[in-house]
Amino acid sequence: MASSSPILQQLGCFRSLLLKPQSLSSTVNNQIGRRALSTVYSAKPEPKPLPKNLPEQFLRQLPLRMRPNPERKERKIPPPPPAPQCKDPVNAVQEAQLAQLDPTGERRALFDYRRSPRSVKVGDVLRVTFKNGDPFSGVCLSIRLRGIDTSFLLRNQLTRVGVEMSIKVFSPNVESVEIVQRAEKRKRRARLYYMRKPKHDMGSVENLVANYLRQKRSLTGKRGGGQTKRR
Repeated sequence: MASSSPILQQLGCFRSLLLKPQSLSSTVNNQIGRRALSTVYSAKPEPKPLPKNLPEQFLRQLPLRMRPNPERKERKIPPPPPAPQCKDPVNAVQEAQLAQLDPTGERRALFDYRRSPRSVKVGDVLRVTFKNGDPFSGVCLSIRLRGIDTSFLLRNQLTRVGVEMSIKVFSPNVESVEIVQRAEKRKRRARLYYMRKPKHDMGSVENLVANYLRQKRSLTGKRGGGQTKRR
């Protein structure tokens, strides 16, 4: 910003000469008076009564609270709702949802590795079939037990690129979960995230899945879709 000229700076001292001299006591008294005026308490004015014998058409224009004899309407207060019978409503809702999504309880036992010895464990190779979409196979890296939100993580290698998919156990889109191959030894860790490194990566599991489907087809007696039985 441009500074003011030296001439204006010199003329600024004449303002003190033009002002009227005031004593210190008068300025203090003025300040005290101002403060006293700003803090004076004024009582609330009493409402003036309405004139008597007013016609009904004038009384209707006034709000209800300003009429001479306002009619108070009794408000109906509804009774409080009854107390819930169940002590844990969240658990009750989850049990109701599990009974609807998994009525037999097989899928819950399949992933309950803490209680069921034949359940899925980390390190197993799984094959998941969906109602809409292609099946996905991979090695199980982790299992997340959260009731209705139970999920597990699968890892596979497609075209030499690592692919992972987190699948909800009780999702309506999941049609079946099959154990292709069990882990040779019990893993010491609950989450096998170290298998993401190239040193521990299992690679593609398509060969294991192909052998599993071939054995399953031979046991069930079903052939491929394009083959037909000869008479």
